[in-house]
Amino acid sequence: MDERTRRVGNNEALFRQVNEEVEGLNRGLAEMTDETFHIVCECGDLTCQERLVVPIAEYESIRKDPALFLILPGHEKPFAEYVVRETGAYTVVRKHEGDPERLARATDPRG
Repeated sequence: MDERTRRVGNNEALFRQVNEEVEGLNRGLAEMTDETFHIVCECGDLTCQERLVVPIAEYESIRKDPALFLILPGHEKPFAEYVVRETGAYTVVRKHEGDPERLARATDPRG
């Protein structure tokens, strides 16, 4: 795996970990309000601090597959991932098979 792909994968894993750590706090608030999570973009840009709003059910569905990440539209990195679904508010990307997917699975906080 080249260094750029590894760096992007590690950055995405870091943001996914942050979202998982605040999930408990988010879940309690979301269940009392609008059934959505406010999470950080899980793109590979370490300087990105953008937020997105995702329904709880969608978040949980995506977390079942460690190769999937939630990002803002336009934040995808085609050399390491491809778009699976776009909503207007967020995009779901899947890591390419091989090293990018293996890194995503190895860094899965639920794994």
